[in-house]
Amino acid sequence: MDFSADSSYLQVSTGSYKRQVYEVPSGKQLVDQAVIDRITWATWTSVLGDEVIGIWSRHAEKADVNCACVSHSGINLVTGDDFGMVKLFDFPCPEKFVRTSFCMVTTTSTVDIRILSCFSRRHMMEIFSSLNL
Repeated sequence: MDFSADSSYLQVSTGSYKRQVYEVPSGKQLVDQAVIDRITWATWTSVLGDEVIGIWSRHAEKADVNCACVSHSGINLVTGDDFGMVKLFDFPCPEKFVRTSFCMVTTTSTVDIRILSCFSRRHMMEIFSSLNL
C-alpha cells in the first residue's frame, strides 16, 4: 500500500494482480489512467504498474515476484521473488525484460523488502545481505 506525495491518493495491489488507486479520504476508486499517470507517489512497494513492467522476466509467472521497494531518492528499485532472488533495477523501468543492475540469491523466498538507506548500490546491497533475506 502506497500513498501519494500529497496524501490524496492510495494505491494497492490486489490478490488478483490488479493495481487499484483510491482517493483519500472518500475511498472512491480512480479509473482514469491519465489522472493516475500524473500522481507522484511518496512510496512505491507495488510489483504492478507501467512503472515496473521491466521487473518481470520473460518466463515469470504473476506470483513469482513478491515484493518491491523504491529508494527514498526514487531512482532505485529492489525486488524479491519466490526463488530467493533480490534484484536491483533503475526506477522507473517501463521497458519489458530490463536487465538487473545487481542480483543476490538468498536461501528462501523473499516476501517483503525495504531499502533502509541508499548511499551507493554496493552499500545498499550490503545492508540487505546483513539482514539475511
